[in-house]
Amino acid sequence: MTVAAVLLAANCTAETPGDDSASGNGRMPGDGSAAADNAAPDPASARQAGEDSASALDLETALALAAMPLSCVDRPHALRPDRAGYLDDITYARRRGFEQERAFYGCWDWHSAVNSTWAMVRLMKEVPELAVAPLIREKLRDHLSEAAMAGELQYLTDNPSFERPYGWAWLLLLHAEFASWNDPDAATWADRMTPVTDLVAERLGDYLAELEVPVRTGVHPNTAFAIAMTLQATAMAVRPELDEILKNAAVRFFAGDRGCPTAYEPGRSDFVSPCLEEAALMAMVMDRGEYAAWLDGFLPPIDSDEFANLRNPAPAGPAESPPSEGGAVITNDSLRAALGARSHLIGLAFTRADAMLRIANALPADDPRVQPIRALASEHARAGFDTMFDADYAGSHWIGSFAVKYLVQATKGSIS
Repeated sequence: MTVAAVLLAANCTAETPGDDSASGNGRMPGDGSAAADNAAPDPASARQAGEDSASALDLETALALAAMPLSCVDRPHALRPDRAGYLDDITYARRRGFEQERAFYGCWDWHSAVNSTWAMVRLMKEVPELAVAPLIREKLRDHLSEAAMAGELQYLTDNPSFERPYGWAWLLLLHAEFASWNDPDAATWADRMTPVTDLVAERLGDYLAELEVPVRTGVHPNTAFAIAMTLQATAMAVRPELDEILKNAAVRFFAGDRGCPTAYEPGRSDFVSPCLEEAALMAMVMDRGEYAAWLDGFLPPIDSDEFANLRNPAPAGPAESPPSEGGAVITNDSLRAALGARSHLIGLAFTRADAMLRIANALPADDPRVQPIRALASEHARAGFDTMFDADYAGSHWIGSFAVKYLVQATKGSIS
């Protein structure tokens, strides 16, 4: 992908007044202009960037992936799908001045806005020569202003369970990227985020300490995923009290687990593998010998029938095509849900690949599972790159973040 193409892809940032819905073709809602036709990230270029480089974060791949968050970070959230009541119609009005009072208002929903911001920051750190770095910094200055972070703090204070725990984990990881970066702008952004992340860190610690059983779903509330993400954050920006809570919770919830039910995976809309994510988390809190023995009892042999559901990349399946009229907007909730579920199964390829690499890295070097697991990780990642645009905007607004996370893991052995 050329720099010009990336910049053009990133140009899809202006809000269309009076229309909040997500467009299925990557345009701004209600915009049928020729410029909008060219504004979405180019799927062919992004696929080519990932082809034969499922474990390389090179300049071309970084440019392609940076285009995805840049194309949505200023695009306001979609309407909530549950906007209709039983007896009453519920209407929404955009908050006046939301651009000044909110930091994370783009990319479909709050947590996707946060992880898209994380992806841009991590790409700048990994690839300093990234041509769109000045544009990313411009967006960060706009979104992470003092007023915007004050607005985020107020909203999170007033809504104590908002985005718990998934969005919280991404927020803490974003702050950790800034706090661990020797960069003057990053120090400023870290300082502005600190009151918000301190609040979230305290609440996450309380939540885990009070949680009686873990959530083992394959979507946002998954406990293992939130703990692992936050441990990656505390490895970069030290929070000793939270770190201890996280490790204690992981051991309390999962150390005694045996025989993970792999036959249940994947769920229809999973983007996280409950079995693999738990296994990858325990790799972070056990020593090598202890972990290898625990894994023997938790996951079946890689070549067994019981492992087959994890061995094969999850099929996303065909999805109904979105409306094709110029500037058409998806307002059908069933279609939006179908595209969302499809995007989750595509993203699952990257989260599985990421988890597999963390598992392989934690095993003794001579463990016979290491090389097969690494090979499976590459296979899943290639499947992710091949399909990452197949769910339109329902996928492109977030899948790039998981592609970045996998590539950093593959390139460096850890994102911490």
